[in-house]
Amino acid sequence: MSEFLTQWQEAAHTTLGLFWMAFWAFALGYLISSMIQVFVTKERMQKSMGKAGPKSVALGTFFGFISSSCSFAALSTTRALFVKGAGLVPSLAFMLASTNLVVELGIIISIFLGWQFVVGEYVGGILLILAVWLLVKLTCKKELEEKAQSHAKKAEGGDSQANSKEKGWKDKIMSKA
Repeated sequence: MSEFLTQWQEAAHTTLGLFWMAFWAFALGYLISSMIQVFVTKERMQKSMGKAGPKSVALGTFFGFISSSCSFAALSTTRALFVKGAGLVPSLAFMLASTNLVVELGIIISIFLGWQFVVGEYVGGILLILAVWLLVKLTCKKELEEKAQSHAKKAEGGDSQANSKEKGWKDKIMSKA
């Protein structure tokens, strides 16, 4: 019986450890996503990341680099960026950077494989973003991107920013909506 309890304790400890490792990444990603949805205006997002230019793609890549490496959180934040008015390519750059170029992934790779693999991971991630940019530019029409953006807005329940345009961030936090 004592051996059973010891094994059960080890299993519970391992389970809680894995839960915590997954939980913080989910929580951070969804927190970032919700902050984008609440605090970033559509106009600001369109000004910063609305076009598929070098500045917008670099911003998307940078924000992906410093964000959570959790794939679900990356998808949630990518959708929030796209719905708020970021262009398709900068949104995809964010998603690819947040799953391929993140800091913690680089640290883990350097510990277990060495700095050469970190360089390979980062160069490969940047090449992936550039390839996607080129592929989208060659195959995606602007009307299709706008249709996808309006579909995402409808699926999310419309633009709640229109109702709270004149409110400041303190009012938004205190509001039940």
